[in-house]
Parts: sequence; C-alpha cells; structure tokens
Amino acid sequence: MSNKTQKLIVLISSLSIAMCLSAPSVASAQSPWPPFCQEGSLPSHDPQYPADQLILTCIPPSWNGHLVMYAHGYVPAQLPLALPVDELFLPDGTFLPEIVLSQGFAFATTSYHKNGYAVEQARKDLNDLIKDFKTLVPAGSLQKVFLVGASEGGEIAALMIEHFPDKYAGALAMCGPIGGGPYQVRYLSDFRVVFDYFFPDVFSFGAADVPENAFLNWETYMDITIPLAIFSDPTAAAQLYSISGAALDPQDPTDSAVETAIRILFYSIWGTNDLITTAGGMPYDNRPTVYFGSLDDDALNAGVERIRSAGRARAYMRRFYQTTGALQRPLVTLHNTLDPVVPFQHEVIYGGLATQAGGSSFLTVIPVPSYGHCNFTVEQIVGAFGMLVQQASAQTGP
Repeated sequence: MSNKTQKLIVLISSLSIAMCLSAPSVASAQSPWPPFCQEGSLPSHDPQYPADQLILTCIPPSWNGHLVMYAHGYVPAQLPLALPVDELFLPDGTFLPEIVLSQGFAFATTSYHKNGYAVEQARKDLNDLIKDFKTLVPAGSLQKVFLVGASEGGEIAALMIEHFPDKYAGALAMCGPIGGGPYQVRYLSDFRVVFDYFFPDVFSFGAADVPENAFLNWETYMDITIPLAIFSDPTAAAQLYSISGAALDPQDPTDSAVETAIRILFYSIWGTNDLITTAGGMPYDNRPTVYFGSLDDDALNAGVERIRSAGRARAYMRRFYQTTGALQRPLVTLHNTLDPVVPFQHEVIYGGLATQAGGSSFLTVIPVPSYGHCNFTVEQIVGAFGMLVQQASAQTGP
C-alpha cells in the first residue's frame, strides 16, 4: 500500500466518522472498552463477501438482562473492516457505550462482514450477533434487545425493527435514510449530476462512470477543486442549492456550501462502484427527471447528464433498502432538520409510510433544529434512548 493511499485512508476514515456522529479521531491502540468487554469474529457465510465480521460484546457485572446493539454508519468499501470505535465518541469526548453500560445494559456491536452499502449484510450479521450473545449468558436471561443505529445504521435499525419484531424490543434510528435507500441514492446522485452541470471542470468523469482509483484524488477534490469551484462562482452555487434542496447552515451559508458539497460528493467518488457491485447495476435513473430552480431550466434539463438504471438494481434496492413503516415495536428517530447528507425529508416520507401501514402509533420523531449530519448532544441521544426504553417497557415481547 502506497504512502498516499495510507494517508487517504486515514483522511477518509476521519471524514466518514464526522459524517456519522461528528466524532474526533481516536487512536485504536488506546482501547476505550472496559475489561468486561471481549472482541471476536463470526463467519459471514456469504460467498460474495467472505470476510468474517468483527464483533464486540460487553456484559457488565450488574447486567440488567437487556442488550443494546449498535449498527454503525457508512464506511467506504475501500477501507478495512473495523469495529466502530471512533464513531461512538461524541465531540465532547463522551463514549456512548459507557452510558448504557453504567445503567446495567449489555452492549454489542459489529463491523459487519462488508463495508460500503451493507444494509443486506448487516441484517444477517446483527441477527447472528444476537445468537452469539445468547451463548455467553444463561439460557433465558436475555429479556430485551434494543437496536441503536446512526446514518446508514439508522436505516438498518428501522428495517430490523420492521422485519424482526420478535427479536427486538425497539429501535433508535439517528440521522438515518429511513425513507428508503432509493430516495437517498436519488438525492445523492441528483446533486452530483447538477453539480457537474454547473462545475464541469471538477470531475473528468460522469456520475455513473467513476474510475476505480478516483478515491485516490479525493484529498485534492476536498481541499482544492470543490472549494475553489463553489467560491469562484457563487451564482452557480446558489442555483445548485436551489435545485437540489440540500441543506445549508443559515449561520454560515458560504462555508457550509462547501461543506455540504464535499459531504454529498464523497458518496459519489467513494461509493458509486460499490453501489453498482452490491446492487447488481446502477439503481439511479434520472431520464424522466425534470430539474427546476435554475436561471435557465431549459438549458439545465437539456445539458444535465442522464443516467439509465438497471432493473435488477432497482429491484435489489426495493428489496433490501426500502422501509415500509409496518411497525409493531417502538421506533424513535432523531434527526437534524438541516441535515446535508441524509435530508430530514426522510422523516416525512417514513411518517407517511407508517400511516399507510398502520404503524404510526409506534413511531416517535424527534427533530433537532440545527445544521449537520448526526449533530447531536449527549442529552439528546440519552433522552431519545430513554424514551425508547420507556415505550418498550409498556410492550409485551422480547
């Protein structure tokens, strides 16, 4: 591995962490896990992605019979599998597992056996993690299992509570694309093609034809070409955000225009090829899309890149990435209203799905009126989790 590649892995690891819980980088050599935690691995049983998932299980001495399982957010497929240590730290240094462990909850998490777009794989891995946990405790002692997930992990948590109400007592989905993967992919891809229309010199390739080694140039894109493009043409930037509806920080619209663009375009450069491989083709199709909000919508619609999707890929996304709102257990969501990466519109979409499916009585949405992706305080997270536990205590079941 070249020095440049190693440097980029460190750089993008820090960026992906920031996208999830706005966390600082934490040296893995200084493990924060208490002595009653143990690391291990479980086989994937997946010929396409045969790597074992890495797992961690913590059972405090005063265990209350309940387990909190954490589903981590998006990690680029180019990075090695790892436990989500850094992601669990908040900007003030709070280590989230310490909170639940101090209250007597057991805690478990996994790397999944695949990075990148890993919703399908994570569902199997989390269920396997429960099976493994049960081998570590006396038979029948596990009373309730709670799911907590952030970003991509938030969608995973929502899907798990929909599909496995017999296994999970409730879920906390933070800043997740719970309206469904198809909407999220469309949001990210629409931004990319509109960005290319207004700033054609930043990328030399299209949104569906990202070179395999494009991520090696991410440092240049992030530090130089994307900021330079946004700052050099504020009129084009204003049209980009008018069309895309991507969130900006009202306290700092100029700098956040760069931050939002970097965070969204990150997924195009680092995630497109993995998305295509995982889904069996490109699931995004903008041929019928009519874009509006520019100074010349006719020119925009005539000039924007048009991409044809693959039917197999669309079906894959509907099968594994589309939520239904069919809840039988409590789902609490926490979401910044000005989330530039996973729009708050996901909460609106999911609310509609839950109403149609008869699950709205199990849904609690907690909007956080601020800019950022997973930009939460300790109090907000603990309050949301406490609400989940309280709601689940009134339910019968696992």
